[in-house]
Amino acid sequence: MELSSKNARELWKALMANAASLVRDAELLLRSESYGRARSLTVLAQEELGKALWIYDAFQGSWSAGKDEIQIVKAIEKHGRNHARKYMEAIVFGRELSSFWGDYGQDDDYGDDQESWERVWQERRQKAEVAAKEANLLKQRGFYVDQGTGGSIQSPAGIEQGTLVQDLQTAAQVIEMLLIKDHTRMKHFSAEPYDGTHSTQFDLLPIAHPEDWAAASQEFRAAASGENPKDQ
Repeated sequence: MELSSKNARELWKALMANAASLVRDAELLLRSESYGRARSLTVLAQEELGKALWIYDAFQGSWSAGKDEIQIVKAIEKHGRNHARKYMEAIVFGRELSSFWGDYGQDDDYGDDQESWERVWQERRQKAEVAAKEANLLKQRGFYVDQGTGGSIQSPAGIEQGTLVQDLQTAAQVIEMLLIKDHTRMKHFSAEPYDGTHSTQFDLLPIAHPEDWAAASQEFRAAASGENPKDQ
């Protein structure tokens, strides 16, 4: 896919907004006890995030420098229709979530030498690939009725809640993490005018941080989504 810096920014913001909207829709389905479809939308949200990550990696330097460059996003050309691959990118990115908020315990299995880092990275990448394939199957089960092994009927209505609440919250937090990283990039490393996504972050708050949201004041909940980035 060939994109200019400007078009890439527009596409990236649209992907992030859509990922957030899918999470919000999934939360509504969760509350309605439609667990299969809620799971499917949670997976789709992370697929959109995976695609957004490819664009962000390709263009964040151009955005910060204010260069309107044309680039070919090779990952999208190669894997853009591969649902499991897009989901896997989101999983790998999500490994940063704990350390992003200051908890570095998950990195204890890394050794001090380069070989240990590479070994653990490959192991985690392989696990993410397996998880992505399983998630793609769950996504399909949440939408379609099918016949399983032994002639049993598989229906979205038969899918239980399981870990969906935590999985949905994690998906919201991982999407939020990329939005915050972009906010930090623009605020500290870019000479370009601020082009924020605060409204998308705001929409994710009730799902990403339900306890904080429940404790928030009515004034905060009713606050407009606009912002002055210099005050953040």
